[in-house]
Amino acid sequence: MHTPMRAAFRLALAGWVGLAGLSLVAAQSRAATPPENVYPDSTIAFLKVNDASALRESFKQSQFGQLWNDSGLKSWREDFAEKLNEAGKSLKAKIGVTYQELLQLPQGPVSIAVVRREDPKLPVAILITADAGKNASKLTEVLTKATQQSEQAGSKVATDTFKGATLHVIQAPPSKDKPKDDAKDARPEPPVVWTNQGTVFIIGSDVDATKDLLANAEGRTNSLASVDSFVQTQKKVGAGAQVSWFLDLAKVIKLAAQGAAAQNKGNAAQTQQIEAIIQMTGLNGLKAAAGSFALNTGNFDSLTKTFVYAPGAPQGLLKIFSLPRVNLRPESWVPASVASYQTWSWDLDNAYTAINDVVNMIQPGMLQVLEQQLVGPNGGEPLKFQNDIFGPLGDRITLISDFKKPIKEDNQRMVLAVALEDAKAFQGTLNKLIGIAGGSPKKREFQGTTIYDFEIPDVPNNANLGNTRQFKGPISVAIAKNSVFVSSEPTLLELVLRGGGPALADSPDYQAIAKEIPEKASTLSFVRPEEQARLSYDMVKSGQFEKALQGSAVAGGPDLGNVGKIIDKDKLPDFSIFAKYLSQGGSYGLQEEDGFSVTGFTLRKANP
Repeated sequence: MHTPMRAAFRLALAGWVGLAGLSLVAAQSRAATPPENVYPDSTIAFLKVNDASALRESFKQSQFGQLWNDSGLKSWREDFAEKLNEAGKSLKAKIGVTYQELLQLPQGPVSIAVVRREDPKLPVAILITADAGKNASKLTEVLTKATQQSEQAGSKVATDTFKGATLHVIQAPPSKDKPKDDAKDARPEPPVVWTNQGTVFIIGSDVDATKDLLANAEGRTNSLASVDSFVQTQKKVGAGAQVSWFLDLAKVIKLAAQGAAAQNKGNAAQTQQIEAIIQMTGLNGLKAAAGSFALNTGNFDSLTKTFVYAPGAPQGLLKIFSLPRVNLRPESWVPASVASYQTWSWDLDNAYTAINDVVNMIQPGMLQVLEQQLVGPNGGEPLKFQNDIFGPLGDRITLISDFKKPIKEDNQRMVLAVALEDAKAFQGTLNKLIGIAGGSPKKREFQGTTIYDFEIPDVPNNANLGNTRQFKGPISVAIAKNSVFVSSEPTLLELVLRGGGPALADSPDYQAIAKEIPEKASTLSFVRPEEQARLSYDMVKSGQFEKALQGSAVAGGPDLGNVGKIIDKDKLPDFSIFAKYLSQGGSYGLQEEDGFSVTGFTLRKANP
């Protein structure tokens, strides 16, 4: 599958160069057939900007758009534009436009799709459409010059005509690093094809797929819009959203299974085994996923919706995730000062039953055999997953975080809490787990609660991971307030146990979020972005951001360090300029009869 993936990346890059700025265009386009009515029902993935002009205007009115135009950012903004112009000189010389000018070319609806092909060597084609409106002649000039550049670089260029349109077919030369005698990788290199009908441009990785779009430019009966999973997901995320996407999970799973079988040279038994695993795990119950995004709408500065479509009773692994809707008001022990709060309603008893069922289908009795081995060094009763772990646990999991002051990269504090139905029983479970693991935590009393501090051994930094921050510990564990707490930093746990201060549920910031959340939900989150933004700001100002990019560079890949140089840290204004455009946000998830939906948002500030 290496060649199709390489072709996909190349085409995606070509589409970005030719149709960049899909969210930054600024003119109304003529009415056209919606892309979902043009693409075939074999479409696997789909992304659409519904009205790029409206999206452009929404960005200007959003808090990020206002930040970009803030007078306090003027010096940095001008410096950034100058560097971008300098970088765009070579592009201007090659195809006649700078990066900024490229951003103004596409207008009207823009879409990208991955379409299934009946060819095991090249199983998918990528197609991009965009309406250039009044810039059609300029975009034609840009693509023509880009074609000439490809030809000069060794590509073969040919033309074809279909439905009155001229197709320009660019065939890149074979990859130099590909062994000529490697039969396994002897797959054809897909071309890059571009054409237009009036102001609507198409870029594709397959001639036939491109012609198919031209032939059905006015729409078709067997289109993506006619697929039931597409119809059902659009009802959940909103068909008229500014930006929307769709992924046919059933087709993806089938394609992955066929790819795995192909790796085994079409072995029939292997293919059947893969299909059996998909059935057994219940993954065949996942039909599709879709989402939408909008800026500056209603009470929100930004709004996202995601829906996973899985109709029918869940089977296999999907049964593990039973997330009933309940009142998820923050627990009384959650401090009002937290930077983020996330909580999930999760039927853990049902999760254990589902896990046991799946394991028994693979190897009957395997969990029970494993239990017999979980005995402490001095013997005693073995650990029982259901009685000792899942039985005492409740049905709610919560994660909170904040930063110690001053805010630094390694100053984030986190506490994970799992509700308990039987705290006394779980205390026995904790003791048993410590014995089985041979642990020797430090015990200390804190306001009537025993805290177990587990030291984390130093692990040498892995050079291959760049500047990845190493976790220092200790891990602190405590049982209190009908919960078991696990903390990455003891002082936040102590703040939770101490109590007595303002609670998050009563804070004005949270209450503003709560107004937008249903009374009962499966998941809920709240976030104040300022502290995380402050960390990112300080990393840029101190030069750590550029160093991190340099450390994450991959051999043979792009020099990411140059990306950091575009941001002149010395010309960034005071953090207060950024802070005034940041507002709290939240999300909620709902388990539904036909799937699971998540809605996320940031609130609009009245006067940033």
